[in-house]
Formats: sequence, structure tokens, C-alpha cells
Amino acid sequence: MDHLLLKVVLDDKPYIVDGGFGMVYQMWEPMELISGKEQLQTPGVFRFLEESGVWYLEKVKRKQWVVNHSDSTSHNEEKEVCRQIYLFTLQPRDIEEFRACNAHLQTAPNSLFVTKSFCSLQTPDGVRALVGWKLTETKYNYKDNMDLVEMRNLADEEIENTLKEKFNITLDKKLVPVNRSRQKRQPGPLRAAVPGATTPGNFGAKQKGRSEPRCGRGKMDIQEYFARISYNESHKDADLQTLTLIFQHHIWAIPFENLSMHCGETIKLDLQSIYNKIVRKKRGGWCMETNYLLFWALQELGYDVCILGGESYEPAEKAYKAGINHILLKVVIKGNSYIADAGFGGPYQTWQPLMLISGKDQPQIPGIFRFTEDNGTWYFEKVKRKHYIPEPSVPLTDTPELGSIRKIYMFTLEPRDINDFQELNTYLQVTPDNLLQKKSICTLQTTEGLYALVGWTFTEMKYKYTEDLDLMQFTTLTDEEVEKTLKDKFNIVLENKLVPINVRSLPPNIVDMIQF
Repeated sequence: MDHLLLKVVLDDKPYIVDGGFGMVYQMWEPMELISGKEQLQTPGVFRFLEESGVWYLEKVKRKQWVVNHSDSTSHNEEKEVCRQIYLFTLQPRDIEEFRACNAHLQTAPNSLFVTKSFCSLQTPDGVRALVGWKLTETKYNYKDNMDLVEMRNLADEEIENTLKEKFNITLDKKLVPVNRSRQKRQPGPLRAAVPGATTPGNFGAKQKGRSEPRCGRGKMDIQEYFARISYNESHKDADLQTLTLIFQHHIWAIPFENLSMHCGETIKLDLQSIYNKIVRKKRGGWCMETNYLLFWALQELGYDVCILGGESYEPAEKAYKAGINHILLKVVIKGNSYIADAGFGGPYQTWQPLMLISGKDQPQIPGIFRFTEDNGTWYFEKVKRKHYIPEPSVPLTDTPELGSIRKIYMFTLEPRDINDFQELNTYLQVTPDNLLQKKSICTLQTTEGLYALVGWTFTEMKYKYTEDLDLMQFTTLTDEEVEKTLKDKFNIVLENKLVPINVRSLPPNIVDMIQF
């Protein structure tokens, strides 16, 4: 959530009043909150579109006649016909909920508000804007359904006088103009108003499948993410309590799964694709997807969070994998470091962030977790409970002994970027001899245990069925039952046909048969 707007009700009719978007996407009149209705204003045609309680604002734009004073030339500039502006819900907000965003936009190095100095003001016939050293004056509907745009580059000494004469602003302190490009665009209320920062729309394009606004749905929104994980609590403080609640809602709503690769789909490791898949299509993902989505959400909320890379332990080989093959997050709160890993899945999924401290047992409902550190390398492990299986399908001798320890992965505190995992993401999808190719997997944490579907075997686990026992129940499904189980137990409806698979290269013991 990075923009504040107002809803006003007059004679039982709701209107949106937004005086704070600025630039060429600033509305000039309150807009009636009605879906699909084109509302003509001097700046252009605005409209709202509503889908499942989420509202989308967009603008149909005119062509621009650009007069470039630097080279005394003019040209007719084609822009996208339709521009998405923002999405919102009708949930009332308090100003306190915007404090984290307010601080983030002023301090984050890649924030639009840090990389560009700008000032814009609506005029009776258009808008004027000063971005860095460039002054732009736009006159709406100059002729033939075109806007006239005049641009001029200013010298440092001209900026102060321009601010006073054009914007009626006199600054108390010296302005240092800035207008540099960013490595990666961040969501922000004014990003589309900066030249070069827009994304082409597809107004009028024929849509396939489920209904979407005609401009497409590119922007990510923290409220839409909260709706996906059914989180309705406060998030105004970036503290441990809020982190824990968001983390738990995340793992209870978003399955760990690799079904895409068994449906003929490609798994893309960019944030927008992950967001669309998990939030909008209500799917799950593997560690690189689920933890990267959580990373984005925590950043949006103002947390000090970074990505780490782990090397998982392979029980059959009794060794850690060579090279990073797992993504996890480190979050720093009031000087204390915590590991938040929502992407391991199965019975080794933590239910709360873990304090990063060596040798300390940290009991949770799934079991006792702990870290140990040796020369800068951290090792993560779990103390397991015995399993009770009412109708065992494998010998009981395979059950773990009480107090036995399962190594999970090791990692260092070297910060990583998502691009460090691109090669791994591709490798796991194309190499036939890896576990994720040999098993179709879907697991979901529940409030008392977990569900797991591996191939045709559906497993339900209830933690602490008795004091030192976990209850495990297995069901072998038919092909027809797999689809229904995904919908009923995991809330997943696949777009393409799933081909279940469970190649058993080694006889698994019970505790590791749903470990991935």
C-alpha cells in the first residue's frame, strides 16, 4: 500500500476524491465510484473497474504534440492508449498505517522519491512539472484531441526562480536537483508520470480466461496480498509480533508446490510473475517463489530484510548439497536477527521466525528447531518426535526415535539477490535427475499439522497427537481424486492438466517421504 485516497458519500452515492496523485494522472473532479463507466474530464477519460472487491483506476489518454525547445523540433508522440494508475479496496484506513511507507519512500535508495526531485502543479488548462532540471508544461486538448507538451532544460540557477514563478514555492534550504534512473522500478504513486517510466497497456485487447481489466493488471498491492493470506490484523508496526502473524498466515494459505513443472508450465523467477501466480491465481510455489513474495511484502511494510542462500541436507547421501539450492530470509528487528523461511514445506517448515542464535533450542508446534554456528557457517536442524500411524503402510521400524535430529540445511549470512537463483530455477526444471522432477509435490501447513500430496499419496499429519507423538494418516488417490483433493485441501485449481509422478529411487523412511 503506497497511496492514500479518499472516499466521500453524498446522497448515498460514493465518490473518490484524490488530490494527491499529481502529474498527468491527476483527476480534476471527484469521480463516482461505479465500475465500467467512462468519466470524461479535461485531463482525459477516467474509469474504475471492479473485480472481486478490488477496484482499478485507469485513464484513456490522448496523443501528445511534443515541442522540444532543445533542438527546436516538434513531433507527434504516440503513447499507450490506456494507463493503469492504481488499485484499491474499500477497507477504511487510518493515517498510522502509512507511517512505514512514508519513512520507506524517504530513505530507500531505489525509491522514486529519492532518485528524482519533482514538483507538479495543475493549471486551468493543463499541468506543469519540474523533474530534476527539466520543466514540462502540458496543455490539455490543444487541438484535434491532442495535448501540447513543451519541455525545457534549466540551469541550476534557473530552478529557484522557476519554483517561485511557476509553483509559488520558496524553499528554506538549498535544493539539490536529482533525476537519475533506478535499477528496478518500485511501486509508487507518481512513477508513471515520469518520462520513460510507463508500461504499455492493452486497451481493447481480447482477454482469455478469467475476466481482467482491459489495461491488464500489472501492479502489485500489499492489500491484495493480505487478502490472499486472509490477514486482517494491524501492520502499522514493523515488529516481531506483526512479522510472526504475517508469516503464519503466509504458510497457512500458500502451499509449497512444484505442480507447474508437471503441468507443462514454466516457472518464472520474476516478482510480477510470482505475484500473479500466487496472489491472483491462488497457487503456491517452491522456496524461490514463496520466500521471494514474502521478501517483497516485508519490504513493503518497512522491515529490514535480506535474502540468504542455503544448501540443503540430503539424507540419502548424508551430506549437504554443493552450491546454494534454497532461499531464506533474514529479518533484523531492534538489533536482533531472525530467520523467516516460509518455503521449505513439509514437516520441516517452521511456524514462526527463529532468532538467529547458536545452540539455543527453539520449541515450536512442529518440533524443536535450533541453529549452530561454526566459523561463519550456520547449520539448521530439527529435533523430531515419533510418529503414530493407525494403519501403517510401511514398517514401523522406519519411524524416527524420539529426540533424533534431522539436519535441514546450512547457510551463511552473505546477502543474496534473486538473480543468484535464476540458474538454479532453470536447472531444476530441465534436469531429469532431481527430486522435483521425480515427484509432483504439494504441501500446506494447517493450524494443527500439515497436508501433503506427493504423486498419488495424500498425507495428513497432526502434530503432538499425544505428548511425544505426531499422528500420520495416508490415503492413496486415483487420478480423478487428485484434482478434487487439490481443490478441497489446498484450494488449488490448475489451469492445465497435472500428470502426477512419484519415482521412488530410494526406499524412503516415513519421516522423509514428504521431505523435499
